[in-house]
Amino acid sequence: MPRKKPDSSFRTGYSKASFLINTITNVTLSTLLVISSLPLLLFVGLVLRLKEGGPVFYRGVRLGMNKKPFVMYKFRTLVPGAESIMGAELLSRRLASEKRLVTDFGKFLRDTRLDELPQLFNILRGDMDFLGPRPERPAIYERFCRHIKGYDKRFDVKPGLIGYSQLFTPHSTPKRIRTLIDNRFIKKKQNVVWDIGVILYTGMVLLRNIGHSTWHYIVERVFRSRILHRYEEKRHLDRVRLRQSEVRIRKKPGDGADGIARGRIIDINEEAVLIHCNEDLGDGDLELVMQTEYRRPFGPKRRKRKSAVCTGTIHKKSRLVDQPYASAYVIKYVPVSPLNYYFVHQYFLQESMI
Repeated sequence: MPRKKPDSSFRTGYSKASFLINTITNVTLSTLLVISSLPLLLFVGLVLRLKEGGPVFYRGVRLGMNKKPFVMYKFRTLVPGAESIMGAELLSRRLASEKRLVTDFGKFLRDTRLDELPQLFNILRGDMDFLGPRPERPAIYERFCRHIKGYDKRFDVKPGLIGYSQLFTPHSTPKRIRTLIDNRFIKKKQNVVWDIGVILYTGMVLLRNIGHSTWHYIVERVFRSRILHRYEEKRHLDRVRLRQSEVRIRKKPGDGADGIARGRIIDINEEAVLIHCNEDLGDGDLELVMQTEYRRPFGPKRRKRKSAVCTGTIHKKSRLVDQPYASAYVIKYVPVSPLNYYFVHQYFLQESMI
């Protein structure tokens, strides 16, 4: 049998012309953005200094083009010494909440992506591009990434302030899935028009997110707690309220299942889901097939149904009065596979930027 020829269309790296155009674009755009955002940079730095104390900037070693280490800059969002606490672990929301690693103002900066602004200086220095795979910590690369097929293709280009997979997937997405997305878009690295279009679109999305997060911060932290003196939310994990979301529930095989119960998903966080249901779920392990509606950010705006399969155990049950459903259940869940883990964080927890 003849051997298949390699896909010559999958080129990585830069041509001489694209590298020159890319460098000119980076220097010009980053200079304009640094000048225009200087008041914001000073304001955020002043708030960090007064509110949180300690250093304003985080300086972390990352792997750049050809695996060359460089120092990446961010506004500090974690408590001092957080990186030594994490070690070679990925910063998930659960880890951040359990270890209390994210500061109060740091959460706002991370939600709005304003903590990434100092990386404009990395672009000016030539360490990064505006668009490219996100830079990785050496410890994370050694533990999770170096054995992933095709992962090292990212080192043929500079890392980006805006990551391809960062735009379309949650931070907690498994590295293998993110690698497939990054490698798919590396092929477009030769197209400066594509880069500029994605940068402009991302800018509009960030402005929307900044406005939403700023309003939420003012209402929750300033108006309700300090002016009205109302109860402040004590949960460490944020809940996401879902519309048009349903769940099918059955006992796991071997537990004497007698049919499938159906219910409505009210809200969800990384550990548990709140559902309303008319059937008695009893005790024991459950299998959950959760479904929600999803609208694509590009292309036709028709809604699609997305599903995720999880195992679960009942944490709490309560009766409902004057409601369409008889009972409310809080169910602790675990996705059955890395792909279903991705579906939960992407479509139910809605953690991706776009």
